[in-house]
Amino acid sequence: MTRIGIIGAGPNAAGHARYFASSERSTVVAIADPDLKRAQELAAEIQSEAVPDYRDFIDRVDAVVISSPNFLHREHAIACAKAGKHIYCEKPMGLSRSDAEEIVAAVESAGVKSTVGFSVRFEPAMQTAQRFIREGKLGQLLSLCGRRTSYFNPADIVGWRANPRLSGGYLMEISFHELDWMLAFAGEVTSVYARTWSANSDDPRSNDHLWITLNFGSGAVGFHEGGWLAATPVFYRSILGTQGGVHTDEWGSILYHAELGQNREVVKMDEGFDLRNHFLDCIEGSAEPVADVAWGLKVMAVAEAVLESAASGQVVSLLA
Repeated sequence: MTRIGIIGAGPNAAGHARYFASSERSTVVAIADPDLKRAQELAAEIQSEAVPDYRDFIDRVDAVVISSPNFLHREHAIACAKAGKHIYCEKPMGLSRSDAEEIVAAVESAGVKSTVGFSVRFEPAMQTAQRFIREGKLGQLLSLCGRRTSYFNPADIVGWRANPRLSGGYLMEISFHELDWMLAFAGEVTSVYARTWSANSDDPRSNDHLWITLNFGSGAVGFHEGGWLAATPVFYRSILGTQGGVHTDEWGSILYHAELGQNREVVKMDEGFDLRNHFLDCIEGSAEPVADVAWGLKVMAVAEAVLESAASGQVVSLLA
């Protein structure tokens, strides 16, 4: 039985707390949040303990779920790793490449297991698309496209999320997922070109909307558009190869596949892959991490190149 501590008591943390509390393989020892009332409400729901600080439970757990605000991920991940705790860290891994590098160093030095919450890549539609790629059904990859736009009233984006220096903007909040699956499907990125737009700032870190083009070593091209101030929400992903393509629609609930010269058809999707269950497998020694902090560092390196390109207006090379 793995003893889990949860850092954070917001909606995301609540989902993790309910999962690990309901699993026969884990128990939630405590939930830490400076907003103790919120932590107490969640703790009461799953019959756990609420504390104001993760240091109040760190000596009583085997693993920690880090679902705190983005700007605290580095501090929490490093401290928990140094305490010898396995780490499930929500993305992003801090707010910079140097943050991610420090997290990787702490995890590797401590010899603990790690998982980064790249949940999107493991949804049914994406798992099926990746299997098609592995099986060669799409041929050589030509392009990967993800468009994910939504609308939030700027007045509703409050607290730390309203400060790009604390949140990382849309790039770190949402687009991090899109970078993850594109890298996992297409391999090494050789160069990045990006533009960003913000309603209130010229600083690329304050990115309410962004456009990213990735060039891969394989010759494939990736494109992502994302933002949270679009009047009409749009969410789809398309992957095109020399022998066919796949396309997700309706927020990932439908997956189409078309072979070259054939009409497209709706595909029965594979089951999704739960990273939290996988995290427990890794702790128990029955699996190796599929999205650990070393992988998260690769994604962060591309994200930082996005900001560099947006600031300079130039293509940024990632070749050594």
